[in-house]
Amino acid sequence: MRLFAAIVPPPEVLDALDDELARFGVRSADSPPRWSGRPLWHLTLAFYGDADLAERTRFVAEQARGRPALRLGLAGAGTFTGVLWTGVEGDVEALGKLAVALRESRDEKPFHPHLTLARWKRRSAQRPARRIAAALADFRSPRWRADEVVLMSSVRDRHGPTYTVQHRAPLAG
Repeated sequence: MRLFAAIVPPPEVLDALDDELARFGVRSADSPPRWSGRPLWHLTLAFYGDADLAERTRFVAEQARGRPALRLGLAGAGTFTGVLWTGVEGDVEALGKLAVALRESRDEKPFHPHLTLARWKRRSAQRPARRIAAALADFRSPRWRADEVVLMSSVRDRHGPTYTVQHRAPLAG
């Protein structure tokens, strides 16, 4: 089973992001980036690939145990190669420490907290994505208290990925 650990923003935060994207009118079927749907929005902390669910559940629970809840907000936007994202503000240093604890390999890419909004493969989508990122530069969502890490499974079919929460590991109050 393909698994990853994440934090999922609450509905009111996702509503604010949805509203901001609608305000700019940037999402459309003919838009060059391929937009991720709201059910896919999350902050990835660690990716495990094909892994044993019981073992990963224990591991995530152990790493989350005793760690404080985090105050987070979505903020701004930017691009990586092939990815349009919105960033994270608030307890980002503590979020990074949590991500490192949840990763098995220290050889992974450096942690850059973000929520993926869209992806593209064609170079022609890069310029529109950068314009969208610039339009979202001043975006700030309401802050929220992230009080759990979720272990999610990912199944990909011809329609794209589907994520399902397999376990919720509480963070301390």
